[in-house]
Amino acid sequence: MYASKVNDQKLTFVVSGMLWNRSLVMQDLETGSLWSHILGEAMQGKLKGTHLEQIPSVMTDWGTWRKQHPGGSVVVWNRTSRNFTHEIYARPEAFVLGIVVEGKAKAWGFDYLTKNPAVNDTFQERPVLVAFEKTSVTARMYDRKIKDRVLTFRFSDGNWTDKETDSNWNIVTGVATHGSLKGAQLTALPAIVSFRAAWKTFHPRSEIAGN
Repeated sequence: MYASKVNDQKLTFVVSGMLWNRSLVMQDLETGSLWSHILGEAMQGKLKGTHLEQIPSVMTDWGTWRKQHPGGSVVVWNRTSRNFTHEIYARPEAFVLGIVVEGKAKAWGFDYLTKNPAVNDTFQERPVLVAFEKTSVTARMYDRKIKDRVLTFRFSDGNWTDKETDSNWNIVTGVATHGSLKGAQLTALPAIVSFRAAWKTFHPRSEIAGN
């Protein structure tokens, strides 16, 4: 997900109908510039070299989202292809959760996260949690620091807890649900779900955890 405003100008994006490295190319109607959807970068046109601001988002199933946000809204698109169901993740090794900061990229494979649902890691000198909920196939990345305190997370008996306070956490929302930190919220980081092959194509120097 990206912010659509660039240099105080709000852009309107459409699908260009073109592909770059077998990936979708967007086009903004205001300048006609062509954008890589996976990089968020204008590759051709007046805005070439410009980067869109990435916004943290979550990719999960409808049931999980509705449970967390019962009053939320939903956009319904005309379906032009097969239904998007859990079966698309039948091969978890084909997917990664990846992030790029200041030109440095790192990714965590879904196959690795399936075996390690709570990964305490460091990226660009920032302590991070990479969490994976297998049932809904939800992968999220958070800053592990709360009020200058770095937490260490673990997954046991279907629950994510931190070792320091033993508080329980909802990894879809990043909010502590029980314990002394109840109500505290982890800062979500702008990691994205991608096909592993596409991630390697656009970020050939990316580190991939577990490899």
